[in-house]
Amino acid sequence: MKKTFRIWTAVMVLFALLVPSTVFAASSSVSVSGGSAQVGKTLTVTVTYKGSSLGYVNGHLTYDNSKLEYVSGGSSQGDAGLVELKSYAGDASGKISFNVKFKAKASGNVKLSLETLETQNLDGDQSLGNPSADSTVKITGAKATTEATKESTTEETTAAETTQPTSSAAADESTMDQAQQKDSEGSGINYPLLIAIAAVIIILIGLIVWKLKRRK
Repeated sequence: MKKTFRIWTAVMVLFALLVPSTVFAASSSVSVSGGSAQVGKTLTVTVTYKGSSLGYVNGHLTYDNSKLEYVSGGSSQGDAGLVELKSYAGDASGKISFNVKFKAKASGNVKLSLETLETQNLDGDQSLGNPSADSTVKITGAKATTEATKESTTEETTAAETTQPTSSAAADESTMDQAQQKDSEGSGINYPLLIAIAAVIIILIGLIVWKLKRRK
């Protein structure tokens, strides 16, 4: 009986020692934001690690490099579709974040996958697990904007073409009015002046005739 009691006591002590390190072991989590962007625009993806006493993380964020181009926020070699995210905690908040910037290259949905290689607590003596997360980024093309610009340009061209004949017609009418005015001015006869000149000529002729008669 005493032997059985001792065995059960040993089992209970062993169980009590194992439970804190398994059931109550510290862990961490990670999230990756999604979003959308137009081709040619910049998109920011936020990767956030959280965990009690989180002190260090090392993870890889993979993406489709035919649709996204890495800009900044982590470590990448040759934009090969993988961004390395490594950082030590700056405080004891239990949170480490990365703002990874990409430039949209082509339209479509892009899957972002985050795999954690290593985590540590603030003391560096305990792993907080290897969490993972996925998200999707939607990239839209600039086709609609281009078509709107083309339509606007077409409307402006049509308006200009419509205005041109009207302006030409107005110019033609103005030219005709000016020509008519010149013709009117050129053909106008100053009758009083002509009568005065004729009277002077008649008087001169009369004087000449009178002088000729006196000489005879």
